[in-house]
Amino acid sequence: MIRKLLFFALLLVFTTCKKDPEITHNGKHLKIEVFVKDLQVPWGMAFLPNNDFLFCERNGEINLKKYGAPDYNLIMFRNVQPSEGGLLGLAIDPLFETNHFIYIYETVVGYNQLVRLTMVNDVLTQDQILITGIPAANNHDGGALKFGPDGYLYLGTGDALHPDSAQSKTSLAGKILRLDRDGNAAPGNPFGTRIWTYGHRNVQGFDWNNEGKMISTEHGPTSEFGWCCHDEINLIEPGKNYGWPITMGGMETDSLTPAIYQTGFEVWAPSGCTFIHGKQWGSWENDFIFGALKAQKLVHLDISADGTTVLNRADTLTGTYQRLRNVIEAPDGSLLFSSSNVGTASPPPLAGDDKIYRLFWE
Repeated sequence: MIRKLLFFALLLVFTTCKKDPEITHNGKHLKIEVFVKDLQVPWGMAFLPNNDFLFCERNGEINLKKYGAPDYNLIMFRNVQPSEGGLLGLAIDPLFETNHFIYIYETVVGYNQLVRLTMVNDVLTQDQILITGIPAANNHDGGALKFGPDGYLYLGTGDALHPDSAQSKTSLAGKILRLDRDGNAAPGNPFGTRIWTYGHRNVQGFDWNNEGKMISTEHGPTSEFGWCCHDEINLIEPGKNYGWPITMGGMETDSLTPAIYQTGFEVWAPSGCTFIHGKQWGSWENDFIFGALKAQKLVHLDISADGTTVLNRADTLTGTYQRLRNVIEAPDGSLLFSSSNVGTASPPPLAGDDKIYRLFWE
């Protein structure tokens, strides 16, 4: 593969960037409280239909915080292989009240796998391992897992430190997969397989806007081929090749799909994300917000309705809670975001870390 190293030729995306804006709306101010503490890298987070909160930690714990309860309970432990892997994504089936299905993405010894669980009366049991043998490594295991508005399950994987696998349509590494409830290829997939898109280095999160446009976060290179940085925000469309490792963000040509935003030599390490819904958010409504691990902040982007253009960027809580991993919106319209400081040499964890925080209006 031809690897283009013409850094000076990069076309960077410039937008207005504001840091830690003072957000008020209808006379109210944004407030932050600790929702859960004393965790070890909380990753997957989701609300059940009854508003109970389910979340997992990378060390293998799946926890339940009942609606209105002050604390949480451990309800399942998975024997996982941590590092950048471990217990990663978690998704609740939109038909949970009927089928009781919950899905997790985890790293075990030698590979990653997608597992379906059932939950009845707050008891979790393993139902079936749906996909096994997804390439795994100490780094680049992906982790994004979410149901789309079409009712199918999407899974983001990493290249597992073998960059060329991202271009191989016979490998599940470096891909976004689109699946039915049994882990099979969803109808209408572009290659007749589980693969939805390919050419990804390390997909960490994705969500859909009000127009159904899918936007993802992806880590850029840290040292491969002498490349650095260039984290990506991508508009995900079926069958497209997002370029890794032929090139990196900002250098795509020919049939390769360019990022709608890439960071140049700024490093975010963007992770879990959501679109913000509800008029209570004022100027933040419909923004795409995500945690940034290396940059230690929340970043939110105003993205055009067609998903092709980043119109504005704002950085929030810079350095306040250090490494931030995932963001979801709660049923009451508040935002929950998680820190990811335990197990890192720098910066050291804050007291009571890791935590899940709640961001809301008051």
